[in-house]
Amino acid sequence: MGIHAFIVPTRDHETHAILPGIEINDCGHKIGLNGVDNGALRFRSVRIPRDNLLNRFGDVSSSLPTINKRFAATLGELVGGRVGIAYCSVGVLKVAVTIAVRYALLRHQFGPPKQPEISVLDYQSHQNKLMPMLASSYAFHFATVQLVDKYSEMKKTNDEDLIADVHVLSSGLKAYITSYTAKSISICREACGGHGYAAVNRFGALRNDHDIFQTFEGDNTVLLQQVAGDLLKQYQEKFKGGTLSVTWNYLRDSMGTYLSQPNPVTARWEGEDHLRILISSWMHSECLNHLLTLAESHIESVILAKFIESVKSCPDEKTRGVLKLVCDLYALDRIWKDIGTYRNVDYVAPDKAKAIHKLTDYLSYQVRLVTRELIDAFDLPDLIIRAPIGMQSEAYAQYTQYVGS
Repeated sequence: MGIHAFIVPTRDHETHAILPGIEINDCGHKIGLNGVDNGALRFRSVRIPRDNLLNRFGDVSSSLPTINKRFAATLGELVGGRVGIAYCSVGVLKVAVTIAVRYALLRHQFGPPKQPEISVLDYQSHQNKLMPMLASSYAFHFATVQLVDKYSEMKKTNDEDLIADVHVLSSGLKAYITSYTAKSISICREACGGHGYAAVNRFGALRNDHDIFQTFEGDNTVLLQQVAGDLLKQYQEKFKGGTLSVTWNYLRDSMGTYLSQPNPVTARWEGEDHLRILISSWMHSECLNHLLTLAESHIESVILAKFIESVKSCPDEKTRGVLKLVCDLYALDRIWKDIGTYRNVDYVAPDKAKAIHKLTDYLSYQVRLVTRELIDAFDLPDLIIRAPIGMQSEAYAQYTQYVGS
């Protein structure tokens, strides 16, 4: 029968005392996000009247009928939470990057002999640390905005194929973005030195409040496994004459290329028998690490595709040029992150790998030249930033004047 939703009375209507068989406990103080109160309910031999069933999508009677759309409706509610978390995580990343970049622009340290000290953001090491994160903030922004639009369409149409598509996409984006943001907060904190460790500059609060994003509404590792499982199922459908969902269209094109090649190695990996073995192995957890890599790579491809679409649709020519620069940096940074994998399979020659590294450095420098404008374009008011080293007002000067006094 699956899961059905019931309204369960927990307290007496008159006295508000807890009803027999019910235990209510508070989960206590958490590492962060204490604005959200968490509790626990335990039921011991509690009978629920059938009239308490929320039966819009599923009902129970003496013949125990099943309404199929119950699962789709339940899935849709889970999707909403993951869409919201992914979108909120991008907001946290924007705040952390804004604080780190603005501090780097303000902070001057060393310089040429007999010359003024230079901004720490003019050092290549600092650019390579922060500029890819700024590019990722933009990439994630466009990806999640389009995810929200797709979710809104799903809620209007209740199309089951769209629900399934958005379910997998939201799972992947939620897992990938929240994991990336969690790591980036620590990097931003370190980039701000000792001032980044001051509670008033909020990195500790951002880290603690955001940390749970990697767990609630689905553990990130489990969500990536769902994405990988769906990819294998979509891939398998092609051997049965099925079609791929819109989000996975690039798989259709790649399969058309790979399956037409006479290379016996390619034929082995893409063959139906091998795919059946691979899916069977996945079910027995024998190749989960590879599948997690597959899921992450897929989500990165989806994010890049959404970024490219957004760049092409930008109406202003100058803005489009800046966004393309940021998009190029995002793409090359993702490639460089996995350059070892590309080299291991000889997909990228050594000289080309060196060129990618060099071009990534160059693009980081180019993005640095427009960093202030890119950060200001987030349009985050000081009320949201609330960190003296990252605010636009005179808060930084006041902070440095009175800190430690």
